[in-house]
Amino acid sequence: MKLVLVRHVETFGNVERRLNGHTESQYTRRGEAMKELLVESLIALDEKLTFDKIYASPTSRAFKIAADVGAATGKQIQVDNRLQEFNFGIFEGKTSDECCETAKTEWDLWMDDYLDYVVPEGQSQREYHTLCKEFLAELNPDETVLLVAHGGTVHGMLTNLLELPIDSKWHFDIKLGSITVVNYNDGFGMLSSMTTPPYDELIVDQPSLGESNISIMKAAIATD
Repeated sequence: MKLVLVRHVETFGNVERRLNGHTESQYTRRGEAMKELLVESLIALDEKLTFDKIYASPTSRAFKIAADVGAATGKQIQVDNRLQEFNFGIFEGKTSDECCETAKTEWDLWMDDYLDYVVPEGQSQREYHTLCKEFLAELNPDETVLLVAHGGTVHGMLTNLLELPIDSKWHFDIKLGSITVVNYNDGFGMLSSMTTPPYDELIVDQPSLGESNISIMKAAIATD
């Protein structure tokens, strides 16, 4: 099985460094331009690999990319809720500073037990990791699959496919609009490639509005 794992492009939530898990967030102008380039790259990749299935998160920032690829290639998009970003519960839509202002106790509990603490009205990282594992177990081992989702989703898939500890995900820099390819055969996963279209070179009139590739959670844990 070959899996092509794609993270969505830049949104206002990324730029503002908000914990937008299930929360919708629109593309920035740069994100719109990134989306066009990413879709072109994925269409070209389909010509090379031939996607047997295309799966997508139901969240619009990921789904729109998959829908455009599906429309261009004549392939149906299969939406799966397990491909959504981590559910941040009471922290949804907030920056880390806002989380500390509104729910400092819960934030500290989460930072102290990042993997197993169940965020109120949300989930734990271990639960999220299990959802990714369940999704992977249902895939056809003989197919090439395109999966368009989120940074957390790609991290969850990688740690499962490569049989790595959950917190090792921070060793993988999953950039906005990136394409990660993993070969998985007979229970053994091998990272084939991690690429990002040359957005900075091709989108010269729409610079990023902030350090949108930086994970707010990675930064919070590193400084806690």
